[in-house]
Amino acid sequence: MQSQPMIQERVRANGAQAHAAAGVAADHFEIPSLRRIDWLRELGSTAIQLLQRSGFPKRYAVGELIFAPTANPESVYLVETGLARVYRVSEAGCETSFGYVAPGEVFGELLAFGDYPRESFAQAVQASLVWRIAREPFQRLMASRPSLVLAIAQQMGERLKRVEARVEDLVFHSVRIRVARMLSELARSFGRRDGDLIVIDIPITQAELATLVGATRQTVNQALGELGKEGLVTRRRQRIVLLQPTALAQLLGPAPEA
Repeated sequence: MQSQPMIQERVRANGAQAHAAAGVAADHFEIPSLRRIDWLRELGSTAIQLLQRSGFPKRYAVGELIFAPTANPESVYLVETGLARVYRVSEAGCETSFGYVAPGEVFGELLAFGDYPRESFAQAVQASLVWRIAREPFQRLMASRPSLVLAIAQQMGERLKRVEARVEDLVFHSVRIRVARMLSELARSFGRRDGDLIVIDIPITQAELATLVGATRQTVNQALGELGKEGLVTRRRQRIVLLQPTALAQLLGPAPEA
């Protein structure tokens, strides 16, 4: 758990970066509506109306902090558009990223299942529209809609699988293999086909990649250099491109069983 002064310092720093960044103007966004999210539409109009009445949509610029650690969180968050990164910060100031939250995904959801403190930060990676939904109405809706509980449990399960895989990588694999695995994972989630290539269509720096694989920026830079020399990856306009996706997959060996 981070100390309060460290949290406040990071909030101020991220806020300053957000105001300095070039954000997307408000009139470039569509009117907020949870009806765009497929799995929520299945809950029916009454449930969506309840969520929208008890929620507050907010637009975040690139780099802006969505939430910070707190002992008594009161809200659940849901991404309507854009992309968010969830991460923690050690007492020494080192970041560890848990991954990205895409449109339609709930995050900061543990408080809906019990009195848990919030120990992570969330930051907008792209200009984002995020709903903050009050805890009590969200819990009431969960109690009346088992399908909502199932949808959230599935999202939590997918995140847990990714975290377990990364812990295994830290123990058994070199930084080079960890970087290759992470690039393959990001390509599955955010990849865009460009002929035989796959473009990981989110901006990601070497420092951010390092926080995802549990390594230093220097060792990640070296691993990317090795993969680049082998003709497997390259970087174009702040995007990482998989030049030979099949060859990269063969480097990783057989896919783990589900």
